[in-house]
Amino acid sequence: MEGELEDGAVPATERKFLASFDIEDWFHAENVRGSLPTHDWDQLESRLEPNVHELLDILAAAQARSTFFVLGWVADRFPGVVQRIVDEGHEVASHTYLHRNLNQLPPAEVREELRRSKDRLEQVAGSEVRGVRAPNFSISDVVLDLIAEAGYRYDSSYFGFEQHDRYGKLSAAIPPGEPVTEVRPGLLEIQMTRVAIATAQVPWAGGAYFRLIPYPVFRWGVARHLRSNPWFTFYFHPWELDPDEVPPSGMPRTLRFRAYTGRRRTRRDLRRILVEFGSSRIDEALRGLGYLRSGGAETA
Repeated sequence: MEGELEDGAVPATERKFLASFDIEDWFHAENVRGSLPTHDWDQLESRLEPNVHELLDILAAAQARSTFFVLGWVADRFPGVVQRIVDEGHEVASHTYLHRNLNQLPPAEVREELRRSKDRLEQVAGSEVRGVRAPNFSISDVVLDLIAEAGYRYDSSYFGFEQHDRYGKLSAAIPPGEPVTEVRPGLLEIQMTRVAIATAQVPWAGGAYFRLIPYPVFRWGVARHLRSNPWFTFYFHPWELDPDEVPPSGMPRTLRFRAYTGRRRTRRDLRRILVEFGSSRIDEALRGLGYLRSGGAETA
């Protein structure tokens, strides 16, 4: 990292860009799901494999390692994809099993989503699954309790932007920019990044924000955040690399805008952000701070 990244309150050696990827197929996306012709996903054309392989190729070219939050449903159908993720040195974490909004489910169903995905991913990946990210950041205090109960070591579902119509909320105080917060005994929260602009904390972590904000401005926000904060947590979906995906018939214009705008430049921009800022796995970043032991996942 050069230029503005070399000056600031946080030493350059301590700054980490945590590129993470939510591994789901195009029809799992909330913006698309309501317009699908069927709710039987096995009857829809999967576009997951080529998109994930392209994503892995981009990471390999940038010599970057990251965390992949994978659906258990994906591990069951595409174990070879999960194996390539592991073989290329990335962390496998859980994105639940069926991509359901956890804060809208009864506790028994949340338990099943968390348990089933963790078990299946560990079987396919051959390693412990330490982290979880709730679909659509659908976190809540009850969901956090159940995540801790299920044996996860960290959650990465909190996005402190209350104006969004889908994001969940927590009662715990999580300061903006704080990279790691212990939200339950033994459970850490890795929040999604917002950038301080004037008096506002502006959502900037990736996904649609990455597609809708012009790259030079997005890069400026990452650099600004890292001048005074040690971590920038970034997220992205493999379907966001796919400009040839055809929207379902009758999809509302606002949802089409949120789901499809900006895809034609994401290959180029993702390569640029990874080359400029690098990437670290979340578990390794936690281990570097002493939260995880070298041989396991216990908090220090």
